[in-house]
Amino acid sequence: MRYFIIISLLLSGCGTKLPPGMPKLYPAKLLITQDNAPLAKATVTVISSDAARPFNAGGQTDENGALQLRTEGQYPGIPAGEYAVTVSKAEGPDLALPTVANTDEEIAAYDKVVAEIVKNTFIVVDPKFSDIKTTPLKLEIKKGQNSITLDVSPKVKLKPPKAPPSKA
Repeated sequence: MRYFIIISLLLSGCGTKLPPGMPKLYPAKLLITQDNAPLAKATVTVISSDAARPFNAGGQTDENGALQLRTEGQYPGIPAGEYAVTVSKAEGPDLALPTVANTDEEIAAYDKVVAEIVKNTFIVVDPKFSDIKTTPLKLEIKKGQNSITLDVSPKVKLKPPKAPPSKA
């Protein structure tokens, strides 16, 4: 009997307590592909089409192009409903920035690394997929398990837009 009580207490603490007003969440796994291959390290945002239920989800795909949706970034699953999906990804050199830049030499080294990153970074997902106003990607989450594949073909190679000058 003592073991039953301990197990019951442990199990009652399992699961994530949802905040008041958040509807029931359903497990949802997305697979993002591009040119018939999984798209790793893509940023995905799933945005509710219902303004009365503004619960969104998203994250980054793993090496297999997969992503388990988490509402508001912390609650496993997503409410049932219709959603628009944005996907974005940039690729560039994997260069580490110097951690200290105090002297003129250190600042010059830092600037050189940043220039190399900017010069060799490209957007590889068509920008139409990264804008909520233009994305053609939609999905419907149903009660129960959800497994959905979305494709963002073809691969592109575009320079990112230049940042506006700062008003220092």
